[in-house]
Order: sequence, then C-alpha cells, then structure tokens
Amino acid sequence: MNKSIKYGLLTGAALIVYFLLMKLAGLEGNFALRFVNFFILISGCYLLLRSIYSGKNADGSYFSGLVAGVVLSVTAVITFTAFMALYVLAIDPEFMKILENSQIWGNHLELEQAAFAIIIEGMASGVVITYSLMQYFKRFINDGVKRA
Repeated sequence: MNKSIKYGLLTGAALIVYFLLMKLAGLEGNFALRFVNFFILISGCYLLLRSIYSGKNADGSYFSGLVAGVVLSVTAVITFTAFMALYVLAIDPEFMKILENSQIWGNHLELEQAAFAIIIEGMASGVVITYSLMQYFKRFINDGVKRA
C-alpha cells in the first residue's frame, strides 16, 4: 500500500476517533474544538514526510513530498467525510440540526452541502499544511542529509 494512503487512512481514523470522543463527552456542538482536526492533519502529514525523508533509504524529491502530503489529505478527508455521511444517515440524523444551529454553514443545510464543506475545508488545510511542512523537510533534500 502506498505510504500516503496508509498514513491518510490512519489520519482519517484519528479524525473519526476524535469526533467520537467529542460525541461521548457531549462536545460535538462545540465547533471551536474543530481546530484540533487541523493538528491531527498536521501530525499525520509530518509523520508521513518524516518517513519519506528519514533513514538510510530516504527517497523523494520536493515535488514527491508535496504530492504525498496532498494524497494523504485527500485520503484522510474523504475517509472522514464518508464516516460523517454514514453517521448522519444511519446513527444520528439530528446531528444536521447541530450543524445548522452552529451558524457556520447557515440554515437549511443539506448533507451534500456539509460533505462538500468538509472536503473543501480539509483539502485547503491539507495543502497549506503540506506546503508549510515541506519548507522544513526540503533542507533534507537540498543538503543531501537524509534524516528528519
């Protein structure tokens, strides 16, 4: 399995576990806690890039690191979005009302709109995170040092 997909699935799973923990704690309506999702995505991307650029068998160019981070982001975000869609459809349809009441996405929110918003937000975050982390990891490429 491709490293990016593997780390993307693990990151998606971490996002799901975090959501479920918030639900168990009764905090699923506290949208300020969504910022933790950003740090989960940062962690997944960092671990992926570290695995690419560290050790004796370090491989990858700057561009391949960027692509790897974007693939991780797509995988994690689609995994999480699919879970959320199933969650709303099969487990807690009332969660859509929580989203509507948040005033983040407005009233009369449809599941498709929420899924699209999650994907856009996650992908924008993933691209920014990947680009930012690559500024750190590019020194291991440019200097010929293959450890992170």
